[in-house]
Amino acid sequence: MKLVVCHPFLYVRGGAERVVLKVAQHFNAKIYCALYEPEKTFPEFKDCEVEVLKTRFFRYMPGQIPIRVRHAVAAGRIFYHKVLPDDFDVINAQGTPSEWIRHYNSPVVWYCHSPNREAFDLYRHRMKGRALHEKALYWTSLQAYRLLERQTVPKIEHIFANSANTQGRLSEYLGADSEILHPGVDAKEFRCDEYGHFFCYPSRITPEKRFEYVIDAFREFRKRNGKFRDWKLVIAGSLFADRPEHAAYYEWVKRYLGHDGRILIDLPHEDLVSLYAKCYSVLYAPINEDFGMVPLEAMASFKPVISVNEGGPREVVASGETGFLVNSPHEMAERMAHLAERPELAEEMGKKGRKLVEQKFSWERFFERFGKACEKVSRHRD
Repeated sequence: MKLVVCHPFLYVRGGAERVVLKVAQHFNAKIYCALYEPEKTFPEFKDCEVEVLKTRFFRYMPGQIPIRVRHAVAAGRIFYHKVLPDDFDVINAQGTPSEWIRHYNSPVVWYCHSPNREAFDLYRHRMKGRALHEKALYWTSLQAYRLLERQTVPKIEHIFANSANTQGRLSEYLGADSEILHPGVDAKEFRCDEYGHFFCYPSRITPEKRFEYVIDAFREFRKRNGKFRDWKLVIAGSLFADRPEHAAYYEWVKRYLGHDGRILIDLPHEDLVSLYAKCYSVLYAPINEDFGMVPLEAMASFKPVISVNEGGPREVVASGETGFLVNSPHEMAERMAHLAERPELAEEMGKKGRKLVEQKFSWERFFERFGKACEKVSRHRD
């Protein structure tokens, strides 16, 4: 079976990009994308065949249009109008709007990390902070996006949702049926060196990751007991600095964190693994996360996870067994103190988390089901 992969942007190191990489490696698949910056994403993509699809439309868009809109419009136009060479058995669409490749090409298996959050569940949250002219621009572009999305998605032969949370969004916003298939993690890549006196929050530096939630919890944790004053908080993540709102948020987080911890940007994978291996516990606080690879990687590193009780983490973290699900920064601080005072509990939870990852979240399990779905739809190619 010959598979090709479509994904709009390869310029960060995130969970979606990790899945794209694993699929491309497993199937020796060619990747089609709209924007590729090799130095900013996983270096292993350099060993894959990546073709950047071009559009003249992008160069004629006014420079004052926000880069988020320009990239999205360009990617949508590319995938909606592209006719791929007739040398594949099945197309795997990944990040939105790569599923629009279905307009002129079939069959398509869409591995949906989430319907466009800008257009749906985060629409009001992100619009609140925009100026009036920006609101008008985003409203107009998202109306067009929603229209084309609702026309295209029903044509797709098979849809995988990376979580029950994403499955719910697909049903609510697009009326689409889907099958849940959680991504995997290479447990053998992760290890535990120690349980150092610091908490870690690794994630992309974007406002919806809500780093202030964790910073507030950490400050309360340190005030609870004099023994905790030497503990630190480490934030680690990739930053797409070309987006002004991301760059501004990064600067704000640095100021807000102050001397209570540090921020590490664009760490190589080996350094991130080392951070997991040395921290005491991993904190996680995104807004209604689609799924979230961070809890899986933390558990693969034998570390308990303290996560917000929202979205994808509720499908991964067994509260009281492999970590805790919390509903406020105050509750997160309480759980941090509870674990810090009980190192034997942290180790016990860490071992249970590692076992859970090995049993339920392997790439072998992922590709067994993913491959069968691709084979099935490839038999009915137009």
